[in-house]
Amino acid sequence: MKIFAPYFVLSLLFLNVVSAQTTRIHITGTVMNKNGVKVSASLKFTSLADTAFIKIVTSDNEGKYMLANFPANKFTVEVKAVGYRPLKEIHEAFTGKTSLDLSFSLEPGVKELESVVVAARKALIERHNDKTVMNVENSIVSTGNTALEVLAKMPGVSVNQDGIISIKGKSGANVLIDGKSTYLSAEQLAIRLRSLNSNEIKTIELITSPSSKYDAEGNAGLLNIRLKKNASYGTNGNIDLDFGYGKNPKSDAGISINHRNKNLNIFGSFANNNNKATENLDILRVVNGSDQNTYFHQSNTQTRSTHNNNYKAGIDYFINDKNTLGFLTTGYFNNGHDASNGLTAIGRSFAQVDSSIVADNPAQNKYRNQAYNLNYKSVIDTLGQELSIDLDYAKYHSEENTIYQNSFFDQNGSMYKSPAIFRNATPSFITIKAAKIDYALPLNTTTKLAVGLKSSWVNTDNDFQFENLIGTDWKNDVGRSNHFIYDENINAAYATLKHEFKSTSVEIGLRTEQTNSKGNSISDNKIVKRSYFDFFPSFNINQTLNPNHEIGFSYNRRIDRPDYKSLNPFVYFVDLYTFSQGNPFLNPQYTNTFQLAYNYKKTLNISLGYSITNNLILDVLLPENEKKTLYQTVKNLDKQYAYDLTIGYPTTITKFWSMDNTFTSTYNQIKTANLGDFVYDRKKVNFTLNSSHTFTLSPSASAELSGEYASSQIYGTYAIKPYYGIDFGIKKSFFDKKLNVKLAANDVFDNRKARISSALSGLDYNLTQKQESRVYRLSLNYIFGSSSIKGTRQRKTSVTDEEGRIK
Repeated sequence: MKIFAPYFVLSLLFLNVVSAQTTRIHITGTVMNKNGVKVSASLKFTSLADTAFIKIVTSDNEGKYMLANFPANKFTVEVKAVGYRPLKEIHEAFTGKTSLDLSFSLEPGVKELESVVVAARKALIERHNDKTVMNVENSIVSTGNTALEVLAKMPGVSVNQDGIISIKGKSGANVLIDGKSTYLSAEQLAIRLRSLNSNEIKTIELITSPSSKYDAEGNAGLLNIRLKKNASYGTNGNIDLDFGYGKNPKSDAGISINHRNKNLNIFGSFANNNNKATENLDILRVVNGSDQNTYFHQSNTQTRSTHNNNYKAGIDYFINDKNTLGFLTTGYFNNGHDASNGLTAIGRSFAQVDSSIVADNPAQNKYRNQAYNLNYKSVIDTLGQELSIDLDYAKYHSEENTIYQNSFFDQNGSMYKSPAIFRNATPSFITIKAAKIDYALPLNTTTKLAVGLKSSWVNTDNDFQFENLIGTDWKNDVGRSNHFIYDENINAAYATLKHEFKSTSVEIGLRTEQTNSKGNSISDNKIVKRSYFDFFPSFNINQTLNPNHEIGFSYNRRIDRPDYKSLNPFVYFVDLYTFSQGNPFLNPQYTNTFQLAYNYKKTLNISLGYSITNNLILDVLLPENEKKTLYQTVKNLDKQYAYDLTIGYPTTITKFWSMDNTFTSTYNQIKTANLGDFVYDRKKVNFTLNSSHTFTLSPSASAELSGEYASSQIYGTYAIKPYYGIDFGIKKSFFDKKLNVKLAANDVFDNRKARISSALSGLDYNLTQKQESRVYRLSLNYIFGSSSIKGTRQRKTSVTDEEGRIK
């Protein structure tokens, strides 16, 4: 590699010199439909003189594209987009010009296939060398699902029973909503995503190798959830109603409204979700003793009822054609209660029970969030010079209260001692302030520089209260209560430089982040302070070999800081023999990632990846043999080595049947010298297959069948057995597609469940966790008002990444 690198750099410089010898210009433009709605399209440029291929570019979600270093001559351009008629035009780039503005308007595409009229539509999965896009609004089986359930359907993404998100077998996914960091921990992020309905989602973008422009948080990559936007002048909106039933009823309702005139855009939405779901947990565990073993059979049934409310309101003021000032507020207020009943049987074998514990653990919870964003954007010129500023403020409040009522029985079923009754109260307050500024500067027609600054301040206050019922009074247990305050400040700066050759694009970037943190466990009188400075380089090169073949290589370095809850040393009980505890001495983990990608005809995509993580942050389940308990905690392990292969390919089987398949295989190895007095070195190859099938029944009706299979795998100290699931749905449109009716069944055969055993030698348990996954849903969507409104602006606030670490 060291020998090859100088020749590689010299080759690029030679290509640049040759390119500079020909007069070249800078072409920009926008692709839209006849109503002014922006379209993501493929544009192929060919020389008119000799029909030589010049380049293919793709417009982004805003319909914009840019083509640098273009030869000044006559050319043809072919514009293609799913759902629209292909467009072919002849243009001329004059030698005397340095730039050309070239926009296109596409007509809807409808073609007859024998007796069936088929309207083209966007594929469910779109693959590019730098990202994978799932068009959720086109998915029937995602109807009525939560955002967390939709993420689990995306190729390469997995979500465990606790809502922890992994990408290609690696945890540490940074989840953004409309380009804005959520700043939530894994637990609170799961709460947020469970309250967000799929009817509100347009697309989900998976970016496994993000540039230095993004926060360095998230070793597995970025997941950007883009919500639906209205489009054009006038007033319009959507009304959504959804009803579901599994073992319990579920319902969703939402409305969104958008109004825009020449200078003002006002928009808002509100969604309500009511969900009742049952989860069964069964654990068989053997504790080795000096004289004899003790056998535990723990079973628990929990029925959770949640009432979620999400809202968004904003205004954009268009000062002129180049300057926009915007204000956005978002929030949610969610309430819920749990009914949890458990039985723990203890004996000399699973068949011989000596005693048992019956638990009744009701819980109440509420979650509140309010966030504000002030945004200014200036488009300085048509060549791409832009300035944007974001100021953000967000507050979170969560409160969970659980009562544990434990009754003790002997082998004859007689109560042999007084019940143990205690309760936990876990109020948590989080305040986030952030500011960022981004500036993009084209240095010439082929080179673009982007720079930015960002600072964020986070304060979390967790007052964990443990109380015992003594007589008729609740008494605080000082030894088990804990007040934990965490403060964090991150200051960042980045720069990226992108250069376009004739068929090669190169982007290099560097991000620096300076972190100051202080964890204060007031009850334990423990203070942990840290201050550190890091560099995060990134590199990306993309080569178009010809119109059908494209290859790319990328590298980046990223960080994952411990989330706020993992740093809190309080003890949280599941039952008398199972609990979890935080670790205030956690260090951040660092990951170096390399990826090679190949794309054929913008359809077949193959990627190879390798990463190495130091100081791996991981949830582990360990025994306390003296107390015969299991406890979950978070530790830094030495290293993780990860290899992955992903193959994605869509194909058309018949005129009405299309299919998309994704195969993902990973090899993970985790090594650490000391894990609960064990040397741990486990490695495992596993694979996942995702398959989705779309059937066009008529111009207004379609059906979808999708499923996934995951082989056995090792995740930290957990050995996970294979699982699979199948979903089916059908959709019918009425009144010129203004009314859409969907009927869907998730997990048709009720097979999605977690079956876990220990990957740690010396620990013997088998766990089965089954959530309510087979659900039948009926969804109604009605579109009203004008059909030609320009959409609300996409924006990324300055608090997007900090929110992703709240738990």
